[in-house]
Amino acid sequence: MFILESVIDGMGNIIPLDQGVTSDVLQRELAVNSKTVRSLNILRRPKVSFRNCGPGNPTSLLIGSDAPLSLQVTDSDPLDAPWSIDVKFDPVEGGKSGTKSVKPWKDSFQAQQSFLSLSASAAGEYTILGIHGKWCEGDVLSPETCKAVEKPMPTAEIEWKRIHECSGDTGVSASLIFHGAPPFQVYYRTQRDKEEPRDLFKTFSSSRGELTLQPEHSGHYFYTFLSMSDANYKKVELSGPSIDQIVHPLAAADFASTVGAGRSKRMVNSCSGDMIDIDIDLRGTPPWNLELEIVGPRTTDRLEIRDMKSSPTRIQVPIPSKIDEEGGTFEVDLVSVEDSYGCKRAISTPGVSVNVRRVKPTAKFYIKNGIKQVTILEDDETELPLRLTGDGPWTVKYHRTEEPESVRIANLRSPNDYIRVKGKGMYELLEVSDSQCPGLVNAEENEYYVDWVPRPSARLDPQTPSTFETYNRSHILPPICQGHDDHVDLDLTGRPPFQIMYNIAMKDESGVGTIVLDQPTFSSIQPRTRFQLHTSSSGRKYYEVKQVGDTAYPLHKYSAVIPRSERLVFEQEVLPKPSAKFKNGNRLSFCLNDALSSRDPMSSDGTILLEGTPPFQLHLSIKNLAASKVRHETVEVHDKVWKLDISSYYFQSIGPYQVTIESVHDSSNCEQAELDPSRRSIWIDVAETAAIIPLDSKKDFCIGDVSQFQLEGTPPWTIGYRVNGKPYTQEAKTSPWSIIQQQSGEFVISSVAHQQKMCKAAVANLRLNIHPLPSAQVGHGKRSDQAEIVFTLLGEPPFTFTYQRAEPSPKKGGKPGKVLETHTVSGVMAHEYSVFSALEGTWTVTSISDRYCRYPSLQEGLEKPRH
Repeated sequence: MFILESVIDGMGNIIPLDQGVTSDVLQRELAVNSKTVRSLNILRRPKVSFRNCGPGNPTSLLIGSDAPLSLQVTDSDPLDAPWSIDVKFDPVEGGKSGTKSVKPWKDSFQAQQSFLSLSASAAGEYTILGIHGKWCEGDVLSPETCKAVEKPMPTAEIEWKRIHECSGDTGVSASLIFHGAPPFQVYYRTQRDKEEPRDLFKTFSSSRGELTLQPEHSGHYFYTFLSMSDANYKKVELSGPSIDQIVHPLAAADFASTVGAGRSKRMVNSCSGDMIDIDIDLRGTPPWNLELEIVGPRTTDRLEIRDMKSSPTRIQVPIPSKIDEEGGTFEVDLVSVEDSYGCKRAISTPGVSVNVRRVKPTAKFYIKNGIKQVTILEDDETELPLRLTGDGPWTVKYHRTEEPESVRIANLRSPNDYIRVKGKGMYELLEVSDSQCPGLVNAEENEYYVDWVPRPSARLDPQTPSTFETYNRSHILPPICQGHDDHVDLDLTGRPPFQIMYNIAMKDESGVGTIVLDQPTFSSIQPRTRFQLHTSSSGRKYYEVKQVGDTAYPLHKYSAVIPRSERLVFEQEVLPKPSAKFKNGNRLSFCLNDALSSRDPMSSDGTILLEGTPPFQLHLSIKNLAASKVRHETVEVHDKVWKLDISSYYFQSIGPYQVTIESVHDSSNCEQAELDPSRRSIWIDVAETAAIIPLDSKKDFCIGDVSQFQLEGTPPWTIGYRVNGKPYTQEAKTSPWSIIQQQSGEFVISSVAHQQKMCKAAVANLRLNIHPLPSAQVGHGKRSDQAEIVFTLLGEPPFTFTYQRAEPSPKKGGKPGKVLETHTVSGVMAHEYSVFSALEGTWTVTSISDRYCRYPSLQEGLEKPRH
């Protein structure tokens, strides 16, 4: 970083440029944008070279594949990235790599990091020409060249030689010289006659090797080499020579693999008979002649077996007579074998040692003091003692007589060994054999009985009153009232103290299944114990004894559950205490002189819920608070839901009544439960019958008149009425009730009800006559020197009407002008009335009244009827 702090001119004037800020502060704050500060980055020059390749250390290149070349950039600065590296390539002399021609090239490669990998696809020399970064030119370090050398394919020089012996060709041998990188694998194929060919391989660690093929069976064989591999290439095809030949293998013989094992001296045992069977493997061209030696303790006998046509074959060798009588050992050795070509070969394989025994092994149970039985805990294991003779180890077969087909095998090593068993039953020895011979089982001491300590059990005391149901193996106890103490006695067998674990269950809400309420455990030191029954809640209780433990089978150790078919099960119906309560506390409403019975079948008000066993005797009291009278009623109810219905009781005065449940009894004769005070009684409101009285005594009204009626009872009221025979209803919330008459004819009040349309009363002789409004028409009569004005009157005479004359309207159809005169005429009995006038004007009737009505009406703003 360079900072311009001040400027001095020729006169010695000094101008500071840092504005009082020290260079330390400028450096710390990195004020690179200041006009007096310049910051420069000094970058390192990059260097490049090949890695793991150079003069004397070329890179190997396989034909048809690429080889990676690694370049390393050192001493570089990250700010100078990326780097461009220039590389050239010069192919090997001749310009060929494998089978393709290549040309020299130059190219530039980008490196973002300190390593760059190139792919070499052709043999030749790769040279780094230079490197330059974003800002700086770099240097090329040694090694700057890398040679890619192409590895040649492996090859082999193969020479076949036939192997010829007495019987003819017995095989071939191949001498191989390899060129390439060891180790080498040679893949070859052999085929005998028309059999399926077999592909094999052999590995050689050096550049020379030999492969010998000598089949054990005669036939026409064909051998060919397929391919080879070295350290660089896999399965390169070989065009090596093939050979075929007729093979006659040399005669050979050996004891079959079933006789003993390995290359050491093999053993055969003889337990009976004067001959011993020995299996022989023969090779070569049949038939064969075999010569053996039988070597006894003091004598040696030769045995020749001729014309043996198959292999392997079994021969019978006689046992020397002295050894056959007393037992002992002798040896059988193979001496020579001769094939069909007369080629005879000596045999040097180890012989077979024959062990002859004339005493058979035996087996029996060890029985002391005549005891052939042992008692154990259930599922415990015990050892049954044996006595064995012979040479161990022994194999003993036995079974449990309850399972005769399940034969078990015990391998034993001691003459006083045991067999380990768990199940209960009689065990019988079947066979015995030792290391050499099968033996005999002592028929008098071949059985041993294993018994179990009985598990503890529980049953009901026979004196317990109960009924046994076979379908579920349950003892049904007599029913008991809820809250009454009850118990049963259990008889226990076993070794005290006892532990009893049981389930308590009851039916679920659906009534189909059961739910387990508890799974307690209790203890008893006596063989008879008292089992407390659960009666605190009602319902059918089920008791199931699932486990019983004692000293021998404590529950914490032996948690076996008793099979369901063997469990003690008993059940009891716990009868609920009868009880009764009102479903809700809603007040009921009745009318005076109504009977105490349901008014609304859909409502649950006044419903009593009962618990217990039907039928019920329900004792009720009905108290009239206004009259201070109480009446008691007893009702028999056959269901658990009952709605108040005492039709013999009538409400004879208005006011509040209280219905109380005094007591309840059911068919179980259990004492009743304590009644819930909040649901024990309900209130009944008894109201008087509604009434309607007209405020006006007149019977005739006009359309538009208001009829008013006084209402008695408790609002709201529902009034039923008819207009010319058509029924209507209207609700009134206040009294008096008014209605505007809008239709002429007969208006009749038919009924009135109050308290939500209750206490409905029929109304008789309340009829009104509704008359239409009178009207008048003005017309012209006869014309002379005076005009006749005719008034046509509609209504019921006598009429009274008022008419007036006004100035004519200046416009046709317009309003009349100034009123000039007004006259009222009364007592008109006819429907027409005439006046004569010579005066000009417009004649108009302004009002008219007949016998009942007047128009226009003087009543305004009254309620209109709904019709």
